[in-house]
Amino acid sequence: MWFGFKKQNDTQNVQQAQQFPAYRHKAAHQQGGLNLSFGEENSETQKVAASVFKQLSGKLITGNFGSLMQISKPIAMSLDMSFLHGVALGHTFGNLLERCSQLSPMEQIKYISAYQISGLHCNGEITKMKSPLDPLVGETIQLVKEDGTQFFAEQTSFDPPICFYYIQGNNYKIYGDDRLEIQVHKTVNSLTGVQNGRQTIIFNNGAVYKCAQRPTMEITGLVMGDRLLNWQGKMVIEGPGVKSVITFNYNAEGMMSKITSFFKSQEQAKIFDIVEVDIFEVQTDENGNKTETLLQQGIGSWLEGLLFGEEKLWQIDEEKKPWISPQEVLESDTTKRDDLIFMKSQKMEDAQKAKLQLEEQNFKDLDNRRKKQ
Repeated sequence: MWFGFKKQNDTQNVQQAQQFPAYRHKAAHQQGGLNLSFGEENSETQKVAASVFKQLSGKLITGNFGSLMQISKPIAMSLDMSFLHGVALGHTFGNLLERCSQLSPMEQIKYISAYQISGLHCNGEITKMKSPLDPLVGETIQLVKEDGTQFFAEQTSFDPPICFYYIQGNNYKIYGDDRLEIQVHKTVNSLTGVQNGRQTIIFNNGAVYKCAQRPTMEITGLVMGDRLLNWQGKMVIEGPGVKSVITFNYNAEGMMSKITSFFKSQEQAKIFDIVEVDIFEVQTDENGNKTETLLQQGIGSWLEGLLFGEEKLWQIDEEKKPWISPQEVLESDTTKRDDLIFMKSQKMEDAQKAKLQLEEQNFKDLDNRRKKQ
């Protein structure tokens, strides 16, 4: 399903929509969002999660609960990957940036917007009902792609999880920090992840873009119902004389009066994982005052693709080039974690023991760091 340009009338939208085939993520929920329960043969993971979150309900209601990161999760709730690997997954479609070095700022920021939107489903489609292993302060990760793109990251904080990363592509580089503050709702059936990290993208032609505002993640169905991942809020990207404001419309009533989908059925069309992208020209006078002029608008879905007029910048079925671990990595690399190694060998009891030992050592290290400050 592709969405037509929101300022055109409905007839124009339908005519434009019919030019493109219908693409939607296979795990997209009919009412919007990524269905993390999709393809799960049993609900064992959700039963374990429900048990953990129910234990937290009393503390949440009385206000005695500090942070989800302070609670040790059973190995059955974990996937054999780290938080750092999850950050890398958000940077899957680097090919969108490789083509930007010789483009104008207006075209560059459109592709950067597509790049940011394209990675929002990549983590959830892999973790599904589980979560990455809890981070360890000081652990690192190094990943590469077949085209030579490299990803480096280090975990610098446990609660909240904070890491710093660097990506070196062929025609661009990215550096930034990823900060996630997880908040569990008092109903214990949903949580939000507030992202506060900053990101800088630099192309080989010297153009610099900064992303300072990020959307908020929401996961519902922790205890009962379908477990759904959604995004809400705004993302803001600024570059040389241009600005992009990406709005995530989650459960936005009335959105269907503005846009037309590829689905023929109105019932099928009622989805709420829509994104709208406004591209502005930014002019600064001699006194430093800025004037923003709206020049282009795009619309789509983070589970489908992004469209500017008749130009498709990205669609969900594009091939993903995987991140892989090189043969030589640091001793601190996440792939050398004992619990992860046992999990990959399907030795889950050993993995649980190793996980608890690593977490205990992690808390001791954190306590020593605090004492030295």
